[in-house]
Parts: sequence; C-alpha cells; structure tokens
Amino acid sequence: MVVCTAALIFVLLAFAPIRIRVNVKVYFHKLKACINARIYRVKVFNETVLVRGVKLICDGTVKTEVNMMQINADNGVNLLKCVTIDSLSVSVLNNLSNVSAQAILAENIICALATRIACGVSCCRISSRVLACIEESNARIQIASSFNVAELSFRLLKQGVQLWMRKSAKS
Repeated sequence: MVVCTAALIFVLLAFAPIRIRVNVKVYFHKLKACINARIYRVKVFNETVLVRGVKLICDGTVKTEVNMMQINADNGVNLLKCVTIDSLSVSVLNNLSNVSAQAILAENIICALATRIACGVSCCRISSRVLACIEESNARIQIASSFNVAELSFRLLKQGVQLWMRKSAKS
C-alpha cells in the first residue's frame, strides 16, 4: 500500500503541469526588452536585453554579451518543444504625440485580423489590442505556458542520446 501511494505521488509530480508566466516589455526606439518569468508567483528570471550592433547585451539574472552572428540553433537542446503555450496576450501602446488616431485604428484592425487568423490556427487563447498612451511607445506581451517534468526529462534524454550517437559515429 505504501509503495503504491509513493508511486502515485511520483507519477503526479512527474506529470503535473508547471505553469510559467512570462511578461515582456519591448521598447522599439531603444531596441530594448525587459523580460520577467514567474512560476507560481515566484520570480525566477528577470532580464533586460539591449541590442547594440550585432551584440545582445543581457543585464539581470544572466549578465553576458552574445554575438548574434555566432548563435547556432542546431547545436543546443530544443526545450521549446516540451512547452505548451496556454495563452498569449499582446498589447501595443502608441504615444499620442507620435501617432495619429487613424494609425491607431489601422493597427487595431490589423491586430484583430491577425488575432482571428492565429486563433483559428492554434489551440491557445490569443488576444491583442492597440492603445494610446502618454509614455514611450512600446509593446507588452504576456505568455502563459506550462510544461511537466516527465516531458522535459524525456527531451533532455533524447537530446543526450542523439549527441552520444553523433560522437560515436564520428569515432
């Protein structure tokens, strides 16, 4: 009975979804993005990314400079395949002194059409809106996603086996 209960608790912990909420604030004129990630209201990631030439300058949880020309997407572990996006909300805030009311209306129509198409194609909740503001023009994106430990472990194991097979084939 104790073994069965322990096994059920292990399966529950392995397959229970872990929810992540990512908030991104993008400043177009500064080429800057502020990214915050929370798991169950606990902040796990807080980063400011600034684009200068071909370099991404990260300041926050991870302080580094990354040359965009040296990024190789084929070399890393693709963990995004085990993340399920539950909802996506995009808000575009335009400064009233820089953008006319007709431009805001046109952006609203374009966002509504893009949201309608995206909702028809995907299985997640998607919303968008265009607003006028007094501060600097920016975009705010909120992503609610989830993953579970079992799927993440399987993805890492599969990637490890693939790397091991490539190394053994080269030898």
